[in-house]
Amino acid sequence: MRHIFAGLFVIALLVVATSGLAQGPEGEVQIDAENAAVWHGEDWDNRYTDPGAVLYHDGQFHMFRNGFLAWPAEVQIAYTVSDDGITWEKVGADPVLRTDEIPYAGTAALASSALVEDDGTWVLYFYTWPPLNSDVVGGIGRATAPAPEGPWTPDEALVLTPGAESDWDSGLITAASVVKYDGTYYMYYDHLKQGQPTSIGMATSEDGITWTKYDNPETTDAPFANSDPVLTPAESEDAWDREHVLQPSVAITEDGWVMMYKSFTGAQQDQSLGFATSEDAIVWERATEEPVFTNSDIRQRRMWFTRMVHHDGVYYLYLELQRNYQGQTDIYAGTLDIDLFGE
Repeated sequence: MRHIFAGLFVIALLVVATSGLAQGPEGEVQIDAENAAVWHGEDWDNRYTDPGAVLYHDGQFHMFRNGFLAWPAEVQIAYTVSDDGITWEKVGADPVLRTDEIPYAGTAALASSALVEDDGTWVLYFYTWPPLNSDVVGGIGRATAPAPEGPWTPDEALVLTPGAESDWDSGLITAASVVKYDGTYYMYYDHLKQGQPTSIGMATSEDGITWTKYDNPETTDAPFANSDPVLTPAESEDAWDREHVLQPSVAITEDGWVMMYKSFTGAQQDQSLGFATSEDAIVWERATEEPVFTNSDIRQRRMWFTRMVHHDGVYYLYLELQRNYQGQTDIYAGTLDIDLFGE
């Protein structure tokens, strides 16, 4: 997905040549780059599809993938299931939630996180994309359903919106990853704004609807007067994630909090995935010096939206990868078996 403002970066289309099984520099990531886990379809999703929101629940992996024909354009959300996290089956031919069913969606609404409440209610978090040159505000929305197939009911308004013009998270906030721990909801999201490095923020909630952004009391000047990011680009000029950090996927493991995030340099030719860990959900430390996976591992195919799920000690990675010279995308699945806490 074109997750940095379309038209604001020059996108050079690269010729695709794949090599089958790809491994990252850690020698751990296993992705079959020739065979997609979920192919784009033939109708409303016949050009692009991305992994959207992925979770493990009640013995199965569940995916609410996004499908669309162009970008920026209307996006539809469909439901897909898997027993092993690698082989996926589409459930029905139609979307379970459409952009036009969300009055405040603007151009598009894209799934990015999901969870299941104790009472069996399914909750889907999505982000909206406003039309260019409009007064519509893009942000994080929420919908609920009695079952993954729906019917889905969007909340009446966005649950999280960008900061004021002088705040670090003004512009767009996208790619929310929501987890629930000890009765509190934690949302991680990224911030996109032309000419600024992309950072990752956090907000908390007691009900999953009303959110409070993290605000470090020690930083009181703009752009951090009202809230603060929890992960920013690395300070070293040689770091792989020195320009942008975005697309957080957060999991709570038996060892601690884990975040997978993406970075890129230049006009997104060099794209990489890395991990950070935390003991308190606020202070994050990079877990590896080098990325665990880059698009050079798959002969420089473009890597768009990404998601991660942790289950039974294994990290499952879901990547939207460019499939051919026309730029069509599909969803590829892989695993990462690594000790991020050094124990």
